[in-house]
Amino acid sequence: MSHPLQVLLVRQQTTDESLRLARLLAYSDAGPTVMPVVGQLFRSVITSRPCYNTPIDNVVVVHRAAPRPDGEPVTLASLADTDMVLVGLYGTARGDGDNRGTFSARPTAGRTEAETNEAVRLALAAIKAEMPSHLDPETSFIMYAGCPTPILDYIIKEMPLLWGDHFYDMYSSDKAPTQFGVHMGSSWVDEQTGETFFVDRIRVSDIDYMLAEKTVDYDFDYLEFITQTYPFTELNCMIRAFPKGVDPPTASHEQGEPASWVSTHQDFSIALLATRDKFRRRKLAAKCVEVVSRLQLEFMRKHGLDVFGPNILSFGFVKDGNVASIRTMEGCGFIKVKEPRFMWIGIKLASIPSVE
Repeated sequence: MSHPLQVLLVRQQTTDESLRLARLLAYSDAGPTVMPVVGQLFRSVITSRPCYNTPIDNVVVVHRAAPRPDGEPVTLASLADTDMVLVGLYGTARGDGDNRGTFSARPTAGRTEAETNEAVRLALAAIKAEMPSHLDPETSFIMYAGCPTPILDYIIKEMPLLWGDHFYDMYSSDKAPTQFGVHMGSSWVDEQTGETFFVDRIRVSDIDYMLAEKTVDYDFDYLEFITQTYPFTELNCMIRAFPKGVDPPTASHEQGEPASWVSTHQDFSIALLATRDKFRRRKLAAKCVEVVSRLQLEFMRKHGLDVFGPNILSFGFVKDGNVASIRTMEGCGFIKVKEPRFMWIGIKLASIPSVE
């Protein structure tokens, strides 16, 4: 017997609940495309620091569970995997002047397009009802974090966009690159310039350099969050260029000039890959990816093997047409996930239909 779709909203879920949902998604046939939600759930149980700016650790599950004969409400613990249609995360931003809702979701395995569309509609309506009453429905909006194209197509058809970004493709790998043999603490001398390059951690003093090279509108606070907050302090790297004749291990890091870097987003994807103009064409970006993808895979195998199982991946998103980043990722052994593609979009709260 088929049951109607229902929405379960869970605030501050337990560790067991988060891990169960993460395992469900990681082992689903959705493959690597579920990794952003799995990563967020995983992060929420290994650090007490909430998601930057937005408590997106709250869970929304759209399900087809049968009514409980004893009248007890449906809970995450009582839901069977086969009951679940869509699992996502939601929250409301806390920043001044930046009030908005956020939503990131993935269908569970084997769902039809019609069922997924209906699940998204119900989830959005439920989240809209959760938004604070002071938000202006005409100017405040829901932001979709890495919205995959099956969900994106439905939203664009049903709700006019307030803004839309470029398409992004996901690249993933279950093996860290090894062609350069670099790791944290590695150093080498450039034969042409005599500069010594040294693999270091990203420091707060580096963030201004990173802001100058950014291609996405991240602010200082977010960059600080994903470079100076555990576990991301362990999942980033900065390649510094030291003047000829300076030995990095014995020198102050201030003597080294930031050259190339990469970090990890709060969903465990590769973040902020960049190389300053004067240091390009020296394979520095690829070396950064090699270092950080290894750190990511080692960290997840150490702390999340029961969550990810055989599906532990290092992954990242590359903007459509970014030839340099595509070459870097493919050169490091990352494989493009053909479908779906991703986009970050915003819609007005007022455009979300309510559910009777």
